[in-house]
Amino acid sequence: MIRTQKRGFTLIELLVVIAIIAILIALLLPAVQQAREAARRSSCKNNLKQLGLALHNYHDAHTRFPPGMLYRVKIPGTSSTKRTPFCLFLLPFIDQANIYNLYNHNDSWHLTSNDPARIIPIPTWQCPSDREAIFPFQFYMAGESIRGNYGLNWGRNTFANQGVASPFNNIFGAKFRDITDGTSNTLAMMEMLKPATTAWDLRAWIWNDEPDAYPLMTRVSPNSSSPDLVTRCVNEAGRLPCVAEATPGNRSVAARSMHTGGVHTLLCDGSVRFVSNNIDLTTWQSLSSMAGGEVIGEY
Repeated sequence: MIRTQKRGFTLIELLVVIAIIAILIALLLPAVQQAREAARRSSCKNNLKQLGLALHNYHDAHTRFPPGMLYRVKIPGTSSTKRTPFCLFLLPFIDQANIYNLYNHNDSWHLTSNDPARIIPIPTWQCPSDREAIFPFQFYMAGESIRGNYGLNWGRNTFANQGVASPFNNIFGAKFRDITDGTSNTLAMMEMLKPATTAWDLRAWIWNDEPDAYPLMTRVSPNSSSPDLVTRCVNEAGRLPCVAEATPGNRSVAARSMHTGGVHTLLCDGSVRFVSNNIDLTTWQSLSSMAGGEVIGEY
């Protein structure tokens, strides 16, 4: 009786198979990562669309956009002042009425009565491409608060010197009739990045009314290597550069994102456009004006 001997893999054949598998993984992994980032980028864009719809619904209800913030506004009948951030006004229009109702509207955002509202995540304000933690963020006069990825168009220079009239300011939100440059030619919101640290850097803190929290300026191009001017700088070179600026009115924060090549922007007509880092600076600054009379071409 003749026995046939079963032949196994040789070492060389096994190494060849492993090498082929490694090559396939090397080829497929970037494609998988690109597909995941494309999904994150699409989600980020959709968030801005939802915020744009909320802005329009707010305008329908109140005949104007919400104010950029209420910074130390006097409470009628008292000697006290109140501080209210922009995000509060949009909460009922992005299915977050529960947070809006939880908020104590008689007190400022940083008081302990509003601690419960400030720690509830708001998914619409989060871009999944930015992996930094949304909270906790602690400040000397407030407990934990969440952070977000979308800030307001505050003009082209600094907090106190906008350089042009923009749709938002302290105690001010524009009406459609104020936007004479055209709602499709005027920025409403832009992307911003959350700092990697929770130590005193106020950028991207949406529950705040400080000049360097969520007001964004077009002083420099998107994702510029030029530093932001902020009160408490935790410099992240290449991602969130900054230098310290003690004077509140001189603070200025740029639009930034984790997307390759640019940032998503929301225009006042509710449309969302991806703006390249290489956009002409004059065009970029013209987009922050609502009544400057600039002629804006393709960008």
